[in-house]
Amino acid sequence: MRTILITRLMTTAAFLCVAACGSGGGATSAPIAVVPGATPTPTPAPSPTPTPTTTPAPTPVAAQAVGVSGLHLTLNGQNWMPRSVVIRGFVATPAYLKANLAGTYTGTVNYGAAELSAATAFGADTLRFQVSQPSLDPQSPLYDAAYTASVTAAIKQARAAGFVVMISMQDETNSGETGFNPFATAETVRDWDALNATFCADRGVLYELYNEPRPAKSAANWALWANGGTNAAGASDPVAVGMQPLLDHLRAAGSQNVMVLDGLGIGRTLDGVPTINDPLGRVVYAVHPYQRGSDDESKWDIDFGIPSTKMPVWADEWSAGFGADIGLGNLTSYQVAVDLLNYLRDHAIPLGGGAFDVPGVMTQKVPGWVPTNYDGSTPTDPMGNSGQLVHTLFATHYGRPLTAADGL
Repeated sequence: MRTILITRLMTTAAFLCVAACGSGGGATSAPIAVVPGATPTPTPAPSPTPTPTTTPAPTPVAAQAVGVSGLHLTLNGQNWMPRSVVIRGFVATPAYLKANLAGTYTGTVNYGAAELSAATAFGADTLRFQVSQPSLDPQSPLYDAAYTASVTAAIKQARAAGFVVMISMQDETNSGETGFNPFATAETVRDWDALNATFCADRGVLYELYNEPRPAKSAANWALWANGGTNAAGASDPVAVGMQPLLDHLRAAGSQNVMVLDGLGIGRTLDGVPTINDPLGRVVYAVHPYQRGSDDESKWDIDFGIPSTKMPVWADEWSAGFGADIGLGNLTSYQVAVDLLNYLRDHAIPLGGGAFDVPGVMTQKVPGWVPTNYDGSTPTDPMGNSGQLVHTLFATHYGRPLTAADGL
């Protein structure tokens, strides 16, 4: 019964999205079932979409076509090393953030033209919007129509300002989630169907299909990540949706976008990742190489260095703050942060800095948006975060190795 329901969900959504976006550049128009064994339903001919009228006319979207060539991302046909930062202020509804995450709520209320200008001055050309899976889903008790509209409007504003945008689907406590889903689910599919109906033809918008799948790497977990099936024990939804059927479904619905696929272990590793087949060849694999309180550099090769010699890799979320569990923790030096950014540069792996709109991560205060730094940090009194390091890497367009002085 679960298989039939999800298959019908994906079939219905494909009808709507194909009408909005077209055939997807050669992808089949029939959706693929999440769980193998169901028979796909043929897609009817797309119906014409009325041309919307708005007053005044919207600002034209920047003409940008992001793609993949070999091991590299491309922008308008040229090899491209994106310089991205996180916009976290849309990771949950304003009401949830105001009540639970005051620093992130600062990002919500300060999003706008001034922040976009500050991101440009920081050196960013790409914004990674974290969005709430439960709050986007009309079938969820946490659904918020006003929030959904604000997400779409914010992304369009960033595109009009010339940024490439990555939409990152978040399903965790910080996004308001009250359950537990270690992999993508039917709710993920519904949300992407809605977003895809708006953004499927805009190649300046990238889809990060599911943020930080939680299970540790193993052959069984990679198979579940790729193909779907019975979800991990304790999951709120007993059926996991694989990256391959989700990608196939979105392509059938007309998506032209680059798909970004996070590794296992909360995005820590791509060791053993299966190749996801894409008729358009627009797939990138993502890691979040946080130090998590360790200066051990021995796993970088296996987790993302070696994979980057076989597939395009993007380290699309990272920061290195002292005292932060995911950052430098109780370390006394930030040299490992310098080493990591040089390692990524040497392996042609683009970087995504952490939250630009939350005080203390990439920037000191919001508004203001001055980069964080390690000024005054000593082994006996370590302090600061990595904003200045990331700013220097971006300002030099990955053009030279960094030193510890670049963090000051």
